[in-house]
Amino acid sequence: MPKQTFFNLPQEKRAMVEQAALDEFAEYGFDKSNLNRIVAKSKIAKGSFYQYFDDKRELFLYCVNWTIENFIRETDRRIPLAAMDLFEYIQTGLIERLGFSRQEPELALFAHDLMNGRLDFPPGEQNPVRDQYGSHIPKLIANGHKWGALREDINDDMLTTFFTGVAREAEEVVFNKAAETNFALTEEQTRENRVFLGGVLELLKNGLEK
Repeated sequence: MPKQTFFNLPQEKRAMVEQAALDEFAEYGFDKSNLNRIVAKSKIAKGSFYQYFDDKRELFLYCVNWTIENFIRETDRRIPLAAMDLFEYIQTGLIERLGFSRQEPELALFAHDLMNGRLDFPPGEQNPVRDQYGSHIPKLIANGHKWGALREDINDDMLTTFFTGVAREAEEVVFNKAAETNFALTEEQTRENRVFLGGVLELLKNGLEK
């Protein structure tokens, strides 16, 4: 955790440090990131940095935890899982995340790389987000069984594997297109994303066979 002196900083100055760190770690990961670049972009003295954090490792882990709280959990709170099935989640959940991403694009990119396991971590540390990806799927499968929307002749492990893979790949396509516009999608691009996701859902529901 950062030292109390970091939390005592004005909000604007804390935000500059957080932004600089997110940009650096998102581009380089932990190992190849450079503390001098972070300090320069933050517009603070390097000596001041050590009044806020012990080292680069502590800053990186702070960014991870901060991202979990401010992006992943925030978007999860907006999605009413208890009233949603798998098909709705793939579309509604992704559209919700894209909307939030427009407000915080750098945070969204860092969160996306965390969820997909693309960032290296300090030695001895594990990515706490990686295991959370798809954690909602079993709950949504249970909803589907309760409402009679899913086949009963396929076990839940297979359903989880299948839906997690489809959700991950669909999100990758839509997210990457949105990131190219810095998440400032036009109405036409938003419509295209909805059409694409609708097609994915159609395949999930009805399969590939003619």
